Amino acid sequence: MKAEQEMWMNRIEMNTITGWMSGIKLTERKRSQELRELLGLEPASLMIKKSWLRWFGHVEHKDDTDWVKRCMTMKIEGIRKRGRQKKIRWDSIYDDVES
Repeated sequence: MKAEQEMWMNRIEMNTITGWMSGIKLTERKRSQELRELLGLEPASLMIKKSWLRWFGHVEHKDDTDWVKRCMTMKIEGIRKRGRQKKIRWDSIYDDVES
C-alpha cells in the first residue's frame, strides 16, 4: 500500500471513529491512540498488513506444485521500462516481514 493511500485510509478511519463509533466530539480533542484504546481497535493499515502476512503464510505452506505458489515464485521474462520500477506485492510482504 502506498503511503498516500495509508494516510487517506487513516483519515477516513479516524473520521468514522470520532464521528459515530465513540460519540466523542472533535472539540473534546482526544488523541487517535486514546480513541483506539477506548474502543479496542487497531489501525486499519496494520490490520491489512497482518492479513497479507497471514495469506503469505498460507501460500508458503502449500505444495511447490500448487499454482498459487508457482505464480508467486515465477520469473517473468521481457524488457522492463526505464526508471524506478513499481513496487510489487512480493516486495511489500518482505518489507512487512522484516519490520
